[in-house]
Amino acid sequence: MIYNLEVEGETAALKVTQTGEGGLEITSPQGRYDVTCRRINDHHLYLTIDGVGVNAFVSGDSEAKQIMINGVTYQVADADVRTRQSASAAAQALPREVTPPMPSVVVKILVVEGQRVRQGEGLIVVSAMKMETSLAAPFDARVVRINTAVGEKVMPGDTLVDLEAEEDEAKTAGDDI
Repeated sequence: MIYNLEVEGETAALKVTQTGEGGLEITSPQGRYDVTCRRINDHHLYLTIDGVGVNAFVSGDSEAKQIMINGVTYQVADADVRTRQSASAAAQALPREVTPPMPSVVVKILVVEGQRVRQGEGLIVVSAMKMETSLAAPFDARVVRINTAVGEKVMPGDTLVDLEAEEDEAKTAGDDI
């Protein structure tokens, strides 16, 4: 199995293969190692690496660990988990609603219900203080519902268009199969 570990800010792919009772063969960019591991307690491991015994002390949480070997502490994390967490955080940081930035009047509706839109594509044009602003799709989506009409006065916080993210739609479609 391949593990992508982040050690001291550098990501490395480790190939780990089980070899008999408690034995592992670990291949990294630095070389190949035969390793056995014995748990002393929750924070203390005794490792034998290519026949040499080493005490390892582990602390940390589910996101990252600090591992001390021979008095040197290493920061270690699962790079794949970090990548998934970053992607999830970025998706959650996106605005999920299309709402005017200030009291406005709807001048033009650029989409229809059911239409697929790309991130950045214009949805609604509003006018405030004699200036027109185009409100764009915050992510790739399908227009589920239009909650306004041309000439309508709208306020910040009013959701003008309901969108369904394409990824959400793909999951739903996959569930039907």
